[in-house]
Amino acid sequence: MKEYSFVSIAVQRRREGSLLAKDYQQVVRERAGDGWEFVQAVSFENHAEPRIDLVFSRKVKK
Repeated sequence: MKEYSFVSIAVQRRREGSLLAKDYQQVVRERAGDGWEFVQAVSFENHAEPRIDLVFSRKVKK
């Protein structure tokens, strides 16, 4: 069985374009160090508070 974890990263809108509040690559590295595997990024850029959710999974430890 697997368990899932989600990390939300805010998207800041600017005149020049969009900018992530955190470095997503660093988040992936940190989670990988804890045994999580990156699955997918889900964009919510059109919401009132835009964000990107990173999805991670790992096997449940018994």
